Amino acid sequence: MSRRLRHELSPRRAFALSASALLAAAALAGCVESASDVAPGVDSAQFVRREDASMAGATMAVVSIEGAPAELSDRFRQSLDQAAAQRQIAVAPPTTARYLIRGYLSASPAENGARIDFVWDVFTPDKQRVQRLSDAMLVQGSGDDAWAMVDEAALDSIAAKCADDLAAYLSNTPEAAPGAALSYAQ
Repeated sequence: MSRRLRHELSPRRAFALSASALLAAAALAGCVESASDVAPGVDSAQFVRREDASMAGATMAVVSIEGAPAELSDRFRQSLDQAAAQRQIAVAPPTTARYLIRGYLSASPAENGARIDFVWDVFTPDKQRVQRLSDAMLVQGSGDDAWAMVDEAALDSIAAKCADDLAAYLSNTPEAAPGAALSYAQ
C-alpha cells in the first residue's frame, strides 16, 4: 500500500495537485470582492457631500439602469438626469467620463406600499469597481405590483435621492476640486 501512495504522490502528481489547488483558491478569491459585499446587515459606506467641492473634474456617465420595467426605467433616467444637473454633477459621454455608473433598481411590497431599493456601482474607465452605493425609499400605495405604486412624484423623489447619493460620493473623489467653482483657465 505504501508503494501505491508513493506512486500517487510522485513529484509530477504532487505538482499537478498543488497547481490545481492554487488555481481553485484564486478562482474562489475572485468571487468575493470585499467583506461588506457578503456580510449580512452591513451597508456600504455612506458619504456626506462636501459643499466646498466642485465636481467638474469628477465626471460621470450612467451606462445602465436595470431592474425596473422599461417604461419606468426611461422616465427614471430622465428624472435622474434633471436631478444630477440640479446638484452640479458633471455628466460626460462614457468614452470620456472619469466614472462609469451602473444602476440597479428593485421593488418589493412593504407595509402600506412598496420598498424601492437602488444600488449604484461606480467604476473607473478600465472597469474597476471603486464603490458601491446602496439606499432605499418607501413609496406609499396599495396593490400587488410594487412597481405600479411608483408614480411621477415618487419617481422624482427616488431620482433625487439617487442624485444626492452620487453627488455625495463624487464630491469626495480625488478629482473633486476644493472651491465653489473652477476658473476657465483650469
